Amino acid sequence: MLLLLLIALGDYSGSIVPSSDGLSQEYTIFESVSRDEYILGAGDVLQLVVEGGTSEVMTISGLPSISSCMVSSDGVIQISGIGQLDVSGLTINQADEALQRLTALYYNRISIGLSLYQPRTVKLWITGMVMQPGQYTMYAVNRVSDLVNSAGGMSAYSSRTGWMVTAEGDSIDVNLHFDPATGRPVSDPFVHGGAGVSFQLVRNPVYVLRPGVRNYTDAYAVPEVETWEAFGNETLEELMYRIGGITGDVDLARSTLITQHGSSAIWVADLGFSQSIVEAGDTLRLVVQGNDIYVAGAVHQRGIISYTPGATVSFYVDRAGGKVYNGNIGGTTVTRDGVLMATGEDALDLEALPGDVIEVPYSWVAQHAQEIGILATVVGITSVIINWSR
Repeated sequence: MLLLLLIALGDYSGSIVPSSDGLSQEYTIFESVSRDEYILGAGDVLQLVVEGGTSEVMTISGLPSISSCMVSSDGVIQISGIGQLDVSGLTINQADEALQRLTALYYNRISIGLSLYQPRTVKLWITGMVMQPGQYTMYAVNRVSDLVNSAGGMSAYSSRTGWMVTAEGDSIDVNLHFDPATGRPVSDPFVHGGAGVSFQLVRNPVYVLRPGVRNYTDAYAVPEVETWEAFGNETLEELMYRIGGITGDVDLARSTLITQHGSSAIWVADLGFSQSIVEAGDTLRLVVQGNDIYVAGAVHQRGIISYTPGATVSFYVDRAGGKVYNGNIGGTTVTRDGVLMATGEDALDLEALPGDVIEVPYSWVAQHAQEIGILATVVGITSVIINWSR
């Protein structure tokens, strides 16, 4: 062993083990986290790759070309052919640098790449204004926003600011408002094992209404309401970027800001965003321009149908299987953004637009079947009584 060590420390020109095609092997490990942000801890599985292949000396000393190891409870990894390395509290890049220094003590001209192969799992609690508070198991590469999604998302009147208290008692601020400069949440830390995350009640809410959310049960567009904290002297455009910006399915020309003074457009062609100041209690109504038509009522297949440019309402009724036997096609209605656009024959000839709700009503007899049944029963009983009296 001493002889092997002396050879390894010297200027040894051992051969490199080539791959089957004669080229030295290279490996790329996918990492779903920043190497300068993620802090290694007990349970992380790391992968070590000897760059350029393995020499005969490394093979004899027990250092494989590819190996994996788990960070122990005391933050140490065991590396065959080298020894142990303490990586507790280090980022991936810091651990990589420490590994290079350790490797240089035994091998002169090789480099070992260190990558995160599998992150550890952690358990933590989330309380406050979320849909499903409780304890969740997450990967350590997940952030607080991922934990919120696992908990069903924010509940009504939830603030986007909160805190995470670690098992050691440290408090970390959480701020899920978007930073306009980066397009990312202001503070969205990694989850910590044993930590508790809490979100408080929003104090000065601005309501964001997004009509057009799918509901596969009854095929109607159901509004989705969000609440965000109002900031002083913030313009509408600044608010839009803080809540995540405008998505591609939003129709700016039909979206409005509703205040105690009335309703106004949030965007005008050739002028851009309104510079109105948003105050607590205001409602931002964003019209979602989807690619779906909603057909309901007395048709064979109620549900969502993909939009076909230029197609009329009668086309979508046919796509839904047509009316059922007791449907009243002449009473068809078309609703757009909550406003009745047309009824009857006019509705059937109307060109449908994404987000429209088409409803074919049942016939008068079908709608009043219960009353007719009761009336028929009463008539039948009366007839029997009359017959008995005779």
